[in-house]
Amino acid sequence: MLAMCVSTISLTITKSKVFSPLRNWVIKRNEKLGSLLSCPYCMSHWVATFYVIVLYIYSPMAMVTNILFIDATITIFAIISLATIITGIVRRATSISG
Repeated sequence: MLAMCVSTISLTITKSKVFSPLRNWVIKRNEKLGSLLSCPYCMSHWVATFYVIVLYIYSPMAMVTNILFIDATITIFAIISLATIITGIVRRATSISG
């Protein structure tokens, strides 16, 4: 479920017309940061990290190792992997370019 949210938010920020003024403004000021706002894969790292941090703040849980940093890292990369697959499917189905 979280991977679908990360995929949708990443695609919305990086490819939608609604966020194009923000992307253009950022690209003019900082090209590297602008490329982050234009790449769904890159953006998914930040969105997944944000969600995992918020989830661990409100509902701390041990998943694999009982070491919070390692569990959070595993969770983030698992979400990113699934979100990347979902993003690929959505982009093919809807012909979103870029």
